[in-house]
Amino acid sequence: MKGNGWRFKVGDFLKRVFPASGNGDTASLTDEIERLRRELTDQRRGNVDAMRLELDMIRRELMADDQERLAPIRQEMELLRNEILENIAAIHRLEILTLGRRIQLLNDFGKAFPPSYSGKTRKSSKPRGFSFGIITNGKRHEKLMRLVDTIRAQKLAVHRYEIMVAGCVDAIKESEGLRTFPMEKAAAEGRLGAMRNVLARSAHFNKLVSLDDDLLLHAGWSEAVEEVNEDFDLATGIIVNPDLTRYCDWVNNVDNYTFLRPYHERFDKCQYLTGGYGIYKDYVFEKNAWNDDLGFYQGEDVTFSRKLFDSGFQLKFIAKAVVMHDDERYRQKGYGVIRRQAPGESPEDSDAEITMRLEKLCPRTMS
Repeated sequence: MKGNGWRFKVGDFLKRVFPASGNGDTASLTDEIERLRRELTDQRRGNVDAMRLELDMIRRELMADDQERLAPIRQEMELLRNEILENIAAIHRLEILTLGRRIQLLNDFGKAFPPSYSGKTRKSSKPRGFSFGIITNGKRHEKLMRLVDTIRAQKLAVHRYEIMVAGCVDAIKESEGLRTFPMEKAAAEGRLGAMRNVLARSAHFNKLVSLDDDLLLHAGWSEAVEEVNEDFDLATGIIVNPDLTRYCDWVNNVDNYTFLRPYHERFDKCQYLTGGYGIYKDYVFEKNAWNDDLGFYQGEDVTFSRKLFDSGFQLKFIAKAVVMHDDERYRQKGYGVIRRQAPGESPEDSDAEITMRLEKLCPRTMS
């Protein structure tokens, strides 16, 4: 009771010293507090918006300054990149031009060019000789006939080679040692594998040389192939552009990109044998064939190469078995090959433009 009495006295004292405000005073105080709160909120929002605006202006100014400063840096990087790519192409051109001497030096020391190690795994059943199989869409007749002339200029006995042409062949006259296989529909649809399969089945000799119609054989081509004495399942050689840089010859295909490989690197299963130029022994076709349904740029040669490599067949690189890609529009750039648009040629009249990064290469086959 004593405690409660003291509380009553203190409470009564406080009431007398601080009398309670009326309801009107309380409401005014509440309104004033609310007004102050709104003003504070508006001020904060205004400060934030102003700060955001200022930051955005600063960001735009910085970006503009960065672009202005980065533009010459980017330009310099592009110049350096192009210089690197041109240097790579120049080194490869020099390697091609000096390759004969390099091989001779290796031979003098009892060595061999590394990729030439891959040998044959089986014996041929057909007579020894060359069946040159050419596919054409009929639009490059003059180039085709130049190719035929380079084949006939090889030092081959007439009874040891034949020339076969499949596709649009109306303009070609059959002659001794030259047979034609009309396949206009397959040529129009770009079914390269279908035409090559017909040539492979029709070949009389044990080595099918698969060729596009815009290639030329070097004068010493047959001698280079004969030097290896049939010791291969599949073979290819150097393919040069008219400027003597590399076309797609000793190449890898990874993630659908093609890479020019150094010539001294040995065969591996990431490689593929371009359908535009390859030498195939007869026995590889006993259980294997190109895909008849694949068209232009659909990788019929990559698919076929994988099938052959998985079957255990080996690819040999015959360095001196050189051919030229008879098309002035193509040239090497870095580890790639680019196609330049011909004068007067519109994008609609040409194939899709070939773009490349440092690591990206040329199309797998010619159209």
